[in-house]
Amino acid sequence: MPGHKNLRGLAPDLQKCDVTELPSTVDLRHEDEYVSRANKLLSGLYGTRKSFILTGGSTEGVQTMIASTLKPGEVLAAFSDCHMSVINTCAVCGFGLRLMPIELDKDFLVPHLPDDFEIPSGVSALLITYPNYYGITADIRALADKCEARGVKLLVDEAHGAHFIASDRFPASAVRLGADMVCQSAHKTLNALTGAAYLHVCGADVNIDRVKRAITAFGSSSPSYPIAASADAARAVLEEADYEPILEECDGFKEAIANMTNIRVLENSDPTRIVLCFSYYDISGHEVLTQLSERYGIDIEMSDLVNIVLIVTPWNTHKDFMELFRALCDITRAASVRNSKIDIPSYGSPEIVADPGRAWFAESEMVDLDKAEGRIAASVVAAYPPGCGIIIPGAPITREAVEYIECLQAAGVEIAGVENGKTEVIKWT
Repeated sequence: MPGHKNLRGLAPDLQKCDVTELPSTVDLRHEDEYVSRANKLLSGLYGTRKSFILTGGSTEGVQTMIASTLKPGEVLAAFSDCHMSVINTCAVCGFGLRLMPIELDKDFLVPHLPDDFEIPSGVSALLITYPNYYGITADIRALADKCEARGVKLLVDEAHGAHFIASDRFPASAVRLGADMVCQSAHKTLNALTGAAYLHVCGADVNIDRVKRAITAFGSSSPSYPIAASADAARAVLEEADYEPILEECDGFKEAIANMTNIRVLENSDPTRIVLCFSYYDISGHEVLTQLSERYGIDIEMSDLVNIVLIVTPWNTHKDFMELFRALCDITRAASVRNSKIDIPSYGSPEIVADPGRAWFAESEMVDLDKAEGRIAASVVAAYPPGCGIIIPGAPITREAVEYIECLQAAGVEIAGVENGKTEVIKWT
């Protein structure tokens, strides 16, 4: 990210839009003639009841969806691979949180939702990430039907799916599958500036006035006009975009890498989200990421213990693919074959009932991570990217979580929420 790929796909002269609320520009939040037209064009493209351009990323969209749907004391259900903004929003707004477990694919070691699950009782809304960071999707239509039958609002964090409407080879967008609200990042897979995002209201009984209030509450009082303009420009480009050439590039690259190396390609839902698995080789995904960056000048989206993740957009070129292909061939030729089993602690992502607000406002202290077992977490601890919580504020810290974090740290993963070996917990009372 961002999807414009070093300015290749970015609209020109956006800096000229960097103004404040002048008489001729009014306010992005007040929807004058031009802002209103931009939002209507966005809504028309995606087929929504109402759409908004945001400048605070999908984080602002997540915050708005949750805050405009729940009331203090009500409970949000989410899967444990949700973004940490979900947890933090529940904390500051006084919402309860029920985290449902996800599963880990034993072959590629990537997360996915269980084949069958029940919506917990007593929740007012369910939030799901669609697709996840690995391009894996869930059956949103079936989930929407379950939510409707239970009177539960369905909120979808579609940060990585803004491009889904561009081709029949992509999954359907959640805006067309029965979700009540959907947020998307326009800078991740489209060609907008970082921070550009869309919020879509789809459900007939969503209170749009409350949505507007939430946008005002969580968004800056001086929203960036260059970011907003780039979001509008990205919408216009998407409306006319032809994804077939870049999809053919993706197909050709995957076929070549599978034929010429022992790298395995994950079969996921999004053909432009390329996940390459190095489990055959005695090298981690993090080591591959480092070599690509330091030796070849190629920056990729993220890595984990055995995989690397690539985000492809129409502004990638054939040269990009060729350089990546040659680099991966070099790296794998120099790597040894893995002779031992991949040792990952059994962090099982248990179902968690947490009161994030209790942790947010409680007195806290920093303790050594290896001594934190049994303490109540005061902040999110997450591997970033993708930013999914491993330790959740308001919930007890388990030995499995500590060992999992230590395993990730040993492999070179950046961990948010751990500083100098310490993490924040609620003080003993």
